[in-house]
Amino acid sequence: MSAPHTVVVIGASFGGLPVAHALLKDVLPASGKDYKLVLINPSEEFYWKIGAPRAITRPSKLPLEKALLNFLPTFQKYGDKFQFIKGKATQIEPTARTVSVSTGDQVHYDQLVIASGTYFDSDIWSTSRGTDALRKEVEELHAALPNAQTILIGGGGAAGVETAGELGDEYGGKKEITILSGGSRLLGRLQAQKPGQTAQQMLEKMGVTVTHNVQVKSTEKQGDKTLLHLSNGETKTVDVYIGATGDKPNNEFVPKEWLNEKGRVQTDEHTLRVNAPGATGVYCCGTVGSYSDGSIMDTKMGYTACVESIRLDLDGQGKLTASFPSTADANMKPDHGARTKKIYKKFKSEVQIVPVGSQQGVGIAFGWGLPSFMIKMAKSKDFMIGNAAKLIEGQA
Repeated sequence: MSAPHTVVVIGASFGGLPVAHALLKDVLPASGKDYKLVLINPSEEFYWKIGAPRAITRPSKLPLEKALLNFLPTFQKYGDKFQFIKGKATQIEPTARTVSVSTGDQVHYDQLVIASGTYFDSDIWSTSRGTDALRKEVEELHAALPNAQTILIGGGGAAGVETAGELGDEYGGKKEITILSGGSRLLGRLQAQKPGQTAQQMLEKMGVTVTHNVQVKSTEKQGDKTLLHLSNGETKTVDVYIGATGDKPNNEFVPKEWLNEKGRVQTDEHTLRVNAPGATGVYCCGTVGSYSDGSIMDTKMGYTACVESIRLDLDGQGKLTASFPSTADANMKPDHGARTKKIYKKFKSEVQIVPVGSQQGVGIAFGWGLPSFMIKMAKSKDFMIGNAAKLIEGQA
């Protein structure tokens, strides 16, 4: 008997889970082939990291158990067409078309989806090093916060602002809370300056000190305190330090020739096929891809294009031949395969919603500033936790 057509998905978060469900529900059964889907991930739990700022700082308002959900039961309905390997992908071998895993497994792929996302220096933001590491760090933070007198958040992006807002809500005026922005303003990734300025005003009213143009360069644990070495040459000792910056692409297993200068997987921005030598039948969905600016929107709205490209290539309408020509002629361009109306069209306008505590927030959509009450309704109330269960079911 011939081996089944095997699709391997690396990563089980905002990109990998929706792709896996869509393939198993519709695409693979309609192909007429004997098939199997293998999902590789360090944990069997999905982390709703959208809610992390509240889950890590205010467990009474958002318990970690609500943000960390076991996704395996949602795949039971697919029977033996689905296989889960709990481990980290360690190497992709394009010639043999295999993925090696930290468990010792070596899995053949006919089609491969890279959806490994990003990782942080701190385990409180992702499950890239497994759920145990995340739980341990969050539990330590929960134990330290009530008695802490000095708290510092490193990073003035959305995660840092949201975390500072949660702490301001809970402890403003009772503890010394500081947020360091490495740039000249908060939310520096946005071209629009108003959201960051408004967020700073909100935080300061909550009793949070905002300091710009200073970064945490390194940290040292000194008993139950942390010594911070800052970019301005100063040091500061605090009871609790929360790093909220520096996410990096989870790419150590990806062939180097598949990565761009920023370490992202070279991905066609419309079809989400990987554009690199030897990347035959390989796709990328999520923040590890070069098409993404790191937003969950790029993942959520791009996954349908990824699934459609897989379907086309499975049906023979696309190209499962090498995506780059063998010649060194620089004028020749890779064949990206067939396209349909389901290609991904990236938003050119900025869209970001940032709660600053549970009652307010800042945001921008398509060039328009969003009023605080809209942010409260959309996200501040519960960080959209109700969508977590829908996502792991393949419904969101």
